[in-house]
Amino acid sequence: MAEGVRTAYRLDGVTFRYPGAAAAAVREVTLELREAAFTAIIGPNGSGKSTLVRLLGGILAPTAGSVRLDDRSLPEWGRRALARRVAVVSQDAPPEALRISLRAYVELGRNPYVSPWAALEARDREVTDRVLAWADLERLASRPLAQLSGGERQRAKLARALAQEPGVIVLDEPSAHLDFRHALWVFDALRARVREEALTVICITHDMQLASRYADRLILLSRGRVVGAGRPGEVLLSPALGEAYGCEVSVQPLGELGHSVLPVRARPREADSREPRRDLGVVGRYT
Repeated sequence: MAEGVRTAYRLDGVTFRYPGAAAAAVREVTLELREAAFTAIIGPNGSGKSTLVRLLGGILAPTAGSVRLDDRSLPEWGRRALARRVAVVSQDAPPEALRISLRAYVELGRNPYVSPWAALEARDREVTDRVLAWADLERLASRPLAQLSGGERQRAKLARALAQEPGVIVLDEPSAHLDFRHALWVFDALRARVREEALTVICITHDMQLASRYADRLILLSRGRVVGAGRPGEVLLSPALGEAYGCEVSVQPLGELGHSVLPVRARPREADSREPRRDLGVVGRYT
C-alpha cells in the first residue's frame, strides 16, 4: 500500500468452500482494500462476488486464510463492534422486513447501539430522521416496506445501513433492477459519502460503466480468484476482462463518464471451462 494510504481490509490467502460444494467459491484471495475509497468488485455470475461480500461482513468465516479489518481479524471484533464499523447491504431485504414500516426498517440500523429490548433514545431517533431526510423518504416513513417501489426500497436499504453510522459499507449489487435515474442516485450518493465523510465503500456491481465512472479501484473475479485489480482503466483494458467473461469485449474510454464496455461475441463453450489464468491483468495484491 502506498505511503500515506490507510488499509481498511487485508485479505491473506482467503479461501471459502460451501459445505458439500465440489469447488471453493473463493480461492486464495490476497488483497488490500483502501480506507476512504470506493472499490467496485466485478466479475461474471458465479465468480465468488457475493461470497466475498459475506466474508468481508463477517457473515461467513474463511475455510482458509484470514480477513483483517483495521489490522484486527474479524473474530476479534465481536458482533456489536463489527456492526458499528461495517454495514452490509444485501440484494434483497429479508422477507420479514417487508411487513414493517419504512421507519421501523431504517431504525434497525440503530440495533448495534441499543441494548436488547431497550427503547430507542433521542440520539437514535435523530439519526433515523437524518438518514430518512437524506434519502428523501420522510413522506413514506409510515408506509410498509412491501408497498415501496424498487427505487424507494433501494434507498431504504441504504438509509438503514447509514443509520448504523459505519466507517465501511459493503453492498451487493445496489443498482440491480433500478432504472438509470435511481442507479445514478445510488452511485452519486455513495461517491459523495466517500468524498465528504471518508466512508469506505466496497460495492459489487454488474454495471461496469458506472463502476468505472465512480470507483477508485476495480477488483475483477473469475471462478473465485482475483484476476485483475487496479484503476478502472487498467482492469477494463486488460486481457483479463474478456477471459473472465468468456467473450470478446469492446472497451471505449468516455472521459469523466468512465468506460463503455460492450460484449462483441461469445467464445466457444469449451474455452469457458479452463482455470482462470493468473498472469492476466493486475493480479493479486494492489495498492
